[in-house]
Amino acid sequence: MFREDEIIILIGAGCSADAGIPTSEKMISELETLLKDNRGWQKFGDLYHLTKSSILYGDGIKGLSRDNFDIERLVNVLSELEKKENSILYPFIGSWSPRLLEIAGYDFKIIREFKEKILKQLLSWIQLDDYCKANYYKKFFDFQTEYTYLLRIFSLNYDLCLERNKLNDKDIERGFGDDRIWDWRRFEGSEVYEPNIYLYKMHGSIDWKRDISQGNIVREVQKIPDDPDLIFGTDYKMQYIDPYLFYAYELRKYSLETKIILTVGYSFRDEHINGILIQALRNNSERKVIVVSPKAKDICDEFSKTNPEIKKQLLPQNESAKEFFGKLCINELEKTTNTKSK
Repeated sequence: MFREDEIIILIGAGCSADAGIPTSEKMISELETLLKDNRGWQKFGDLYHLTKSSILYGDGIKGLSRDNFDIERLVNVLSELEKKENSILYPFIGSWSPRLLEIAGYDFKIIREFKEKILKQLLSWIQLDDYCKANYYKKFFDFQTEYTYLLRIFSLNYDLCLERNKLNDKDIERGFGDDRIWDWRRFEGSEVYEPNIYLYKMHGSIDWKRDISQGNIVREVQKIPDDPDLIFGTDYKMQYIDPYLFYAYELRKYSLETKIILTVGYSFRDEHINGILIQALRNNSERKVIVVSPKAKDICDEFSKTNPEIKKQLLPQNESAKEFFGKLCINELEKTTNTKSK
């Protein structure tokens, strides 16, 4: 059996796809349908097509793949554009694109409207009317029982698939006490209380609300707020406030201690997360990253292009999260990595 902290798990959007929560790429497809068929969205069509074509044009100049366009990249660019003269690069910009000015107007108001409408739509995309659709998440708890040690799960998702599929006799620590205020000390060991799973929601959660007036704290709330505390629509995923700073530190810490990093549904597009993973692999050539995704082999090939020395440490599993969870067990991980714990 593996020892404590020899296995950590990182889950991305693909982990929730089998439950019906669209991935970033799928959100783009649904957005394009809205822009075409929904009257409330149609006025943003020209802005969307200009933004998308400009992003793809920029990728083409750099020789990058043209399939790296998703909802988050779109919102990232809209966020930068809406800064206008407040952008750090504004003094170096000779003039805006005539087509952009024609579509957005001098005040860029439509850019802000489009971004806000997408963020509002995001909340409907990442909520489920029935979390039984994600009941394959229960396998995490079965796996933890077999593992026997506390299991650390780092999630890049905003949804509640894991929390809503908790087994009655299992505890998840998310960092909130009876007062519903996030406290990093809840992730420290305690003789009084020992949860089964530590859940680190790296980019926030739809049931979090930030209260700036009370000391910039994050609260856990019962009703999903209109503006939950999420990291979305920015290239700066490494936030210098808690809980995000703390979670990044925890991922760095345990990635340098673990034997296996199991990634499920992660597309390897977050540079800060990738930096932590690369550091962990370079630190120990025996450390392995299991990559679970229907496109796992392509993901591993792309990720190792600029880091060829770690390619042998990447173990692709070309299947969906639900398929993989059907066979998830300690013995399967040992076979996959061709290693045994001492």
